[in-house]
Amino acid sequence: MTQTDPAIAALLDREAIRDVLHRYCRGCDRADEAAMRSCFHPDSIHRHGGFEGASMDFIGFAMDIVRPLLMCKHMLSNITIALEGDVARSECHYFAYQRSRDSESGVEEDYFSGGRYLDRLERRDGSWRISRRLGLLDFETFTAPTDRTLWQGLAFQRSGQWPDDPLYGDFAAVAQR
Repeated sequence: MTQTDPAIAALLDREAIRDVLHRYCRGCDRADEAAMRSCFHPDSIHRHGGFEGASMDFIGFAMDIVRPLLMCKHMLSNITIALEGDVARSECHYFAYQRSRDSESGVEEDYFSGGRYLDRLERRDGSWRISRRLGLLDFETFTAPTDRTLWQGLAFQRSGQWPDDPLYGDFAAVAQR
């Protein structure tokens, strides 16, 4: 077995951690419960969005929120990762958008929020996953939708949820990462 250069190993670890963080966002956006679960160790702890407890329980909590949404988008930026052997700590900024319909009035509403995820990740059995997450909220706002052309486009041009989104068809190999 050959020894990997430490700088190359650190780059590979950081890329694997970024993949976990991005897969979490895709799991939220596509309501892909399996993708979200793959980001956390079974004993992971979660404090985010009014939830405090096991990350595996948070995922059920999150699915109840995202499955009924008409649209959902999570984006990450400013990802900073500190490696310490098989433990890493990361900070990343998130921006989230959700469109929902009020169950009583039927009125649509857009929700925008931003904040940061502070994560402790651990490499166990060669796989990086989150062992502790703290979600911090920096802002949120609600507004009435102001679409002009979104719904005039062809249906195949709009994102969907698991398993109907095109990602899970011809691009399934990407979804499995």
